[in-house]
Amino acid sequence: MAQPVTELPPKPIHAAELMAPERPKPQGRTQPAAAKPPATPSNALNADPQTAEARAVAAKAAKAARAAEARAADERIMSSRAADSRPADGQTACADHEPASQQVLDALFGGDAAFADLARRSPAEAFRCSSLFPGDAALAALRDAVPQAPFDAVGAADQLSTRPGGEEIIARALDLGLLTRSLDGGMPFYETRHELRKRLPKTDLRALEIHAAKALAASLARDPAGMAPKIGALLDDMVDDPPADRFRITMAMSSEDLLGLIARIGPQLYTSSLDGLVNILRIQVKLEKRSFLDLAREERTRPLWAEFFVATVGGGRAASLFGTNPAIARDLMRESLRALLPVDGKPPAIDTAVVIGALADAMDLDSPPIRAALEDELAARYRAAGDTPAKTGLQEVSVRNGTGDTPARSMIGLAGSLHAARLSGRMATPAFEAERFPQHHPLAALPVLSGERLFRNGINVQRMTFYDDPDGRASFRGFLRQHRAQGWALHAQSGFAVAISPERHGRRIIIVADIPGAGDAGRAAAWDWMAREGLTPSIVIHRGHSYHEDATMTEIAPGTALVFWGSCGGHTRLRSTLERAPDALVLATQNIGVSTVNEALLGIMEERLLADGAIDWNAVWKEARGRIRDRRFASYKRPDQDSANLAFRAWQVQTASH
Repeated sequence: MAQPVTELPPKPIHAAELMAPERPKPQGRTQPAAAKPPATPSNALNADPQTAEARAVAAKAAKAARAAEARAADERIMSSRAADSRPADGQTACADHEPASQQVLDALFGGDAAFADLARRSPAEAFRCSSLFPGDAALAALRDAVPQAPFDAVGAADQLSTRPGGEEIIARALDLGLLTRSLDGGMPFYETRHELRKRLPKTDLRALEIHAAKALAASLARDPAGMAPKIGALLDDMVDDPPADRFRITMAMSSEDLLGLIARIGPQLYTSSLDGLVNILRIQVKLEKRSFLDLAREERTRPLWAEFFVATVGGGRAASLFGTNPAIARDLMRESLRALLPVDGKPPAIDTAVVIGALADAMDLDSPPIRAALEDELAARYRAAGDTPAKTGLQEVSVRNGTGDTPARSMIGLAGSLHAARLSGRMATPAFEAERFPQHHPLAALPVLSGERLFRNGINVQRMTFYDDPDGRASFRGFLRQHRAQGWALHAQSGFAVAISPERHGRRIIIVADIPGAGDAGRAAAWDWMAREGLTPSIVIHRGHSYHEDATMTEIAPGTALVFWGSCGGHTRLRSTLERAPDALVLATQNIGVSTVNEALLGIMEERLLADGAIDWNAVWKEARGRIRDRRFASYKRPDQDSANLAFRAWQVQTASH
């Protein structure tokens, strides 16, 4: 039976006491015999069916009672907030479950005239919250607002269809000419696509979609930096749509548009979204009778090539980029090196470690001829960067570090060392081998998550951060549910919670977690408690959106051994993390952080810690691949094989030594 949630006792819990042997279980009865459930008779198959049915009903009721008790316990913990907790949201919410805006609230208190004014000034808000205004006068105001916002009316179809006269408003909004004139930048079509597919004839839907795709492409051309994230978010939101529907959004985009889209948002996309865009770009390049090499050299796309290269290679699509022709692949590698490496002593536009890692990843190909072409080009550029400026004519060799190498040459050298370490017995080309990259640019030894680093007196302490938003509250409830089911003891304090694992092999794990809503006061209380107990976290775990990462960053200390970024794009925090904790390993995703993946992966790590007293990434990743079915797990970077992680450490050591 799961252990109950209780308040921490007033008397301090000392860390040593957590390791005390468990008290022996009493041998005699502690309750009267009548309180014990009746034993199942040996001839249960022949038992009275009514008795068996009664037992089944009783068991079901007991299970329901335990579930209700667990839910109540969760609520008790969730309500254990610090003094600065924010008040609960008001009860007024629109049909999209978002709170009503101030102008909607004003209309609620202002009567019919106020709502009519709202419908004229902000028809989108009027339709979004139309369920809050059931009267006939409000219906008339919505009818008049249709010409201004037909897509908003379509988006409110679920609300409108349930009230008398609502279908008439929807029908007015579905006028093809009106919708076409109201497409604006194309996004309204895609935001209401599900309702439109249900309600428009297929021919009208297809015609409208063609106009929407053209409008979207025009918007992207006018404002690429502003529109690219919106289009990326839309593609990710359409992940459950059929691929033919999902990627028709790009049908009016040129190869330059698609390359720019990938360059600007590639690392933030779902893997499936990035794959789809790369596939469509390959098709579009062929239709335009061009090549990736052309795009790397053209005036419009050349400035974006470095970002595109990193996004594409980092997304595992190097083979698609370099194709099957070794000569063209080598030329493309030459152009990519020009785009990626610093010129005239200036730092690269992209983080140095990311560039080094991407160059190494580009050569990690299954095709021996293409891999050989890239190895030869990397070696040639390395040799050229070692020559004098007068001999090579290359500006970037004019600034050298203490080794006599330019920053560009050092970056190439470390990329070569990373690639050499991954060859695993495969032969590189003679030109590549001749440069002896591992000898000239050795990689830094990767920290090991040993028991000495992770445990103190048999206790591993973890700090887990949750934040006060819907995702944070849901993740926190999942954390409680998961650890209760595994028999952990859960304790609530004002503003934070403590989860204590069962003892195994003389080891325990203590997780000190925020309670969403407790804010800075809850965090301070958690650290005060750990200080009193003499507990220092060796693992810091971020459970929340990326915009909360700065708050979690302050939790990382120089001695932190492992940092888990469960947020979207947590990989971008690699440099900042290692600057705070130089000997930490970092586990993060290049893409979307998923609560279910986080829970499963953390659970596996906890099991390994208790069983082995250390973390063996081979064992963790083998088990994770067998247990985690979510395709987005592929974006989580294994710490001991993360190119950027290895490159950052090597670059840090190399620059520090000179």
